Amino acid sequence: MKKRLILFNVTMLAVVLASLPISRARMFAEGDRTIRISSYQDDPFVEGSSFERIDGTGLDMGDGERPMLANAQLKIVDESVVYRQESDNTDYLPFATNPWPHPMSNEKGNFKFPQEERFPLHLIERGADGKPILNEEGLQIWKPRDLHLGMTTIFDAATAAKEAAEDWSGRNIAWGDDGFLEINSHAFIDFNAFFSPTAKMLFFGVVPYRLPGQTEIKMFEMGTSWEVVAHESGHALQGALKPNRIWTDLGYRTWSESFGDQLEMWASLRDSRRCRYLLASTNGNLNQSNPITIIGEALGGLLGDPRLPLRDAFHDKKVSDTSSEVHDRSEVLTGAAYKLFLLVYGQLRNEGLGEVAALEKAADTMGTFLVGCTDFAPENGMEFVDVAKAYLKVDKERFGGRYHAFLVDEFLKRELLTAGSLNDWLAHEAQVPDLMLPRRVSDKTVSKIVQSNLDELGIGPEFGLALQSVTHDGRSGYTIVRVQLTEGREGDAALFDNHGILTFRADRTLADYHSPIPQSSVMQTLSALSQNRIQTLVGQARLRGLDRRGAPLSIVRDSGGRLTVEARVLRGDAMRCHVVAYTLTNPQGERREVITPTIPRRIEGLQPSGAQILTADDLREK
Repeated sequence: MKKRLILFNVTMLAVVLASLPISRARMFAEGDRTIRISSYQDDPFVEGSSFERIDGTGLDMGDGERPMLANAQLKIVDESVVYRQESDNTDYLPFATNPWPHPMSNEKGNFKFPQEERFPLHLIERGADGKPILNEEGLQIWKPRDLHLGMTTIFDAATAAKEAAEDWSGRNIAWGDDGFLEINSHAFIDFNAFFSPTAKMLFFGVVPYRLPGQTEIKMFEMGTSWEVVAHESGHALQGALKPNRIWTDLGYRTWSESFGDQLEMWASLRDSRRCRYLLASTNGNLNQSNPITIIGEALGGLLGDPRLPLRDAFHDKKVSDTSSEVHDRSEVLTGAAYKLFLLVYGQLRNEGLGEVAALEKAADTMGTFLVGCTDFAPENGMEFVDVAKAYLKVDKERFGGRYHAFLVDEFLKRELLTAGSLNDWLAHEAQVPDLMLPRRVSDKTVSKIVQSNLDELGIGPEFGLALQSVTHDGRSGYTIVRVQLTEGREGDAALFDNHGILTFRADRTLADYHSPIPQSSVMQTLSALSQNRIQTLVGQARLRGLDRRGAPLSIVRDSGGRLTVEARVLRGDAMRCHVVAYTLTNPQGERREVITPTIPRRIEGLQPSGAQILTADDLREK
């Protein structure tokens, strides 16, 4: 009788909890604040979805007190329409109604959706003649589908990427708009995804395709690829870690592609289940292509050739083996980083660490290298060689030079360094000013240190520095100081769009300094002749009205290495992001692209045995 009463009471408690709003029901759960979520671990062409757990605290609540895919740092914000891009144009126009549901939990208050189709059909409202029906706005009507895995995978992967980068960097990373990142998970029709620095948002495409011999159309969501999402999150995170980067700078854009690939690789190994899967799939031999090195298997799945992923980090490519296209060139650095990962992993295993623990620790080491480079690289424009130098600096500062010989050898083989650029780095190290922060660090005291040492920092008498920010790394104890170049040293001096970075160690000594004035060599100090040249160029820029274009003047070097002055303005909302640069040779402005296509526009012919990837133009008639 007593057992029956206990059973009855437990049953009644369950009924009561089920009847409570989800937010209150969670309050009754003891210890576990996580919520189950369906997520792809790679993409649908590799394997089906699985169940993850995310922190349920802080999630926004929707209708009926049901959790939403939104919190204080991240939110899924699809529009009511899906866009198409104009042919040979960067403009996006509405094309169809958005058929995906609101980013809300199921009725049980979690994000488990186990019954969703892995390769769903694309359904369109059609008339009696079989042609697509258009609504009053002239948009195709895509039939609503109860499909959530694109949104849930995005939320899972973006959260994991941010948590990893913050752990490695020892600081909160204020990505997006003042720390809040919005993501459109079904933005446009294209095999592409990108971060927009004007909207400060992520956008993911959808890819309609038809398999050989079939008439039905299926739809691949870029957001269902955990790897692609983590990679794109890397762009948003790097943009926050380097807030003064020039978004059109070729060096930064190339580094950014490797940064995204590596962030995805190392963040995925923070999950012990992924580590075990990697070991099982390779029989413990990581010296080969594997699920960690390969990104974007969906491309090969669509084209009918598994040898055609977007990229593979297992290779021996050199700079001369690749083109200047940013994705292509970025693979050289990613490949070198993977070789370092193999070295670190092997050393940890030799020290007696278990396979899974060694993978996790090696990934942590690589993540430290990855984000640490942002504290030891120039702020505005850069060359790809500067990233290799930053890896040497992170090794010296964070690992006591343990990997120096390996990195130098690997970078020389891959042509990321030359004997000359290695000597430049050594000279740069020897010229770091001898500065020290006071024991009590505040913005006021830091600014005083900067102003007292302008000569040591190579800033000529006609220029000055204004303190921009002071950031503290809670993991390493480093203090990162960013400064902005001014015209003169008075309090109301005009600001240039040129920034420098000083990185101080935990013992308060200066570890590294990159001047806000672009240097042609390792020398931190410009000659008097060069400073006079800058003043002359600034005068010419003002005569041409470059200072009245809505952005500060910027001192840069042109493609030939010569000093010049320009003004850059970010234009375009959301997906139309680009830069208009007003230069001495083109004071009316020239357009420079920010968004890089993931793959070439027309890829149907790459593999005849694969699927036909459809465009918006194709969908008009299908």
